[in-house]
Amino acid sequence: MAWRLFCLFFFFCFSCCLAATKEICLYVAPWGSDGNPGTKSRPLATLARAKDLVRRLKSENRRADITVFLRGGVYRLTETVVFTLEDSGAPGQTITYAAYPGERPVLSGALPITRWRRLRNFPEELPQAARGKVWVADVSFLRELKQRQRPSPTVASQMDRGWRFFTLYQGEKRLLRARSKGFTLVRRRARGDDPCVFAFPQGVLGNWPDVKEAELALIPGRIWVSNILPLDWVDEKAGLARTTVPSTYPLLPPTPNALADRPTAWVENALALLDEPGEWVLDSKDAKLYLWPLNDEPKDILAPVLTELVRVEGEIDYDGPQDVPVRNLVFRGLTFAHGDRFPWHGGTGWGLQHDWERFDSPSAMVRFRGAENCAVEDCHFTAAGSSGLRLDLYCQKIRIVGNHFEHLGGVAVLLAGYGPGTKDVNRKNEVSNNLIHNIGELYWGSPAIFVWQSGDNRIAHNHIYNVPYSGICVTGRIVWDPNGRGQCSRTIRWREVGGVEVAQRFRGRDGTWPERERFLHARNNLVFRNDIHDVTQVCGDGNCIYVSGAGAGNVVLENYCHDCPGPRLFSVIRCDDDQHETLIKRNIIFRCYDGRGEGIISKGKNDIIENIVADLRDTAGHRGYLVFPWGDISGSTIQRNVFYSCKAGQLVCNEGSAPRRRQPPKLKDTNTDYNIYFCTEDPEWGERHLREARRVGVEEHSICADPMFFDLEHEDFRFRPGSPALKLGIAQPISVSETGLEPRYRQRLEGK
Repeated sequence: MAWRLFCLFFFFCFSCCLAATKEICLYVAPWGSDGNPGTKSRPLATLARAKDLVRRLKSENRRADITVFLRGGVYRLTETVVFTLEDSGAPGQTITYAAYPGERPVLSGALPITRWRRLRNFPEELPQAARGKVWVADVSFLRELKQRQRPSPTVASQMDRGWRFFTLYQGEKRLLRARSKGFTLVRRRARGDDPCVFAFPQGVLGNWPDVKEAELALIPGRIWVSNILPLDWVDEKAGLARTTVPSTYPLLPPTPNALADRPTAWVENALALLDEPGEWVLDSKDAKLYLWPLNDEPKDILAPVLTELVRVEGEIDYDGPQDVPVRNLVFRGLTFAHGDRFPWHGGTGWGLQHDWERFDSPSAMVRFRGAENCAVEDCHFTAAGSSGLRLDLYCQKIRIVGNHFEHLGGVAVLLAGYGPGTKDVNRKNEVSNNLIHNIGELYWGSPAIFVWQSGDNRIAHNHIYNVPYSGICVTGRIVWDPNGRGQCSRTIRWREVGGVEVAQRFRGRDGTWPERERFLHARNNLVFRNDIHDVTQVCGDGNCIYVSGAGAGNVVLENYCHDCPGPRLFSVIRCDDDQHETLIKRNIIFRCYDGRGEGIISKGKNDIIENIVADLRDTAGHRGYLVFPWGDISGSTIQRNVFYSCKAGQLVCNEGSAPRRRQPPKLKDTNTDYNIYFCTEDPEWGERHLREARRVGVEEHSICADPMFFDLEHEDFRFRPGSPALKLGIAQPISVSETGLEPRYRQRLEGK
């Protein structure tokens, strides 16, 4: 009897445990009501109400996973949906916000503009071609709404551009603002020493009535960044104009001269420039929106009211040692669209390397700021003026997997930890199997994936293409400027690095790498099996993979970097300034039509092992398949690589020079051996290099021979039986089909 009672009691307890851990489901639908209980038949209407209901449910069911299903349709957000510590999953509990199976819920940061009327009274500056074709709408309701919005958290000072919106959409297509003809700034001394004054060609700009509404979009002074700067005034007679804020670099034509074949500046958002269908102008003073519609009349026109749609935010103690993260949230299968362009500008000291993005700012549609063990899976990021997703400050074990990023104004994915110091808490994240293309459409200096002051991350199996600048950047480059004017300098945690007295020593760099490296947290990242092509399409000096000013231990492994047409790619894989202890191994570099025809650049002690660099097609300024421009490369290992040229006259290796009285980099100071060199058009190509190298004691076992690829033209880089590469101990290269998206993600994202 006692045994039977014990069994019944055990079964009862077991049943209670099963009930306690059963998944709880809520439902949200555009046709729902926030007064409903959130069942499938009576769904809620908003994500915000679902979040509030989840708080109550998880307090009552702390062991049960909770899933909120969003039914298909558009959810228009007018305030950022913020997930705080109260929204965390309990230990062992996951809270998921997911698309209902087979449906597409869209979280939109824009509202429709409906009250249009055809413009009858034409402003004097409106072009003749636009008269009778332009429509106007009162958007004062957007002004009132945006003025009530709460600001997003940041420690970085922000540029106040009032209530303006900077992008406009027809469905999910971003419409162009009215713009001038492209031009290049004039290289001559501007008025006084004002860094915001620039010279322009005659007839390009005018002193229009709405000049203060206009913005200058340009590549300023250097070819690796772009700015969008509000105008202050225009002096047509003198050919001078002024921006209200400084640019990243001087307002001069960009150098090096790799962009000489194209205009590098234009002005947007003035009625005098409204001369094409699909263009628009915002008059923020009078809250009027002007549009020359693509069709006979405006249809499905959407104006964004948010840049940041969703934020996951823990407790950030910026100056202290400990943050408290939100945990165990998952977003799956959602579409994020219609985020505005965040109006940040260069020359502030808050920009991340060369102002490719900005420190701790609400510039992405989804933002984690103090989070751990969260995920964004199978989501779609599209139709936005700024970035897609960013991980700020404390972010650990965040999985960004299987997403599609396209038609964004800025970076697709940004990982940005704290500035140089001892607080190293942006770590162990995963960015894998994402399809990323057509990003950086407004901020041209945007990398597809940007890892800044963030380490121990896995960046793997992403497919990246159609990018205006670089594919993947892992950096921590800092200008050690205690005045806060140098790039990234305002992010430095001076008390933790030893005070401003270290600035001069660190700026000199020589001999201080071990001291600096412990404050540079972009270390031990794995960049693995990404497929990267068609990058550096607008800016110059770009790369497929770029590592610079980061910590030690980064590994660039088995990536496929190929087919980058155009004259602006600098090199394919590059360890740039202040970079040491990086491993570049088993990558395949193929058929890049870059201006310099450079395969791998290294400016420090970095190891280059078992890579294939084949068929580089330089157009100008070629320096070599291997390039060491400057820096201390002594102790580097360069072994078992295959360098395969299809063009006579190219260089194998360039040892560069030694600026600022440094010792020049020399191949003789490295461990270089067991490499293969072959040129289809010049049988002596490799032999000439080997003769010179052996005179200084390297390349003793390297050879000049055909590596015997199976089928180079069709991208089969395997070595045939009997290949001299195999005899030298070079392992069979990976198949390029193993790079990029893994099969199940490829099928879903690319239909292949």
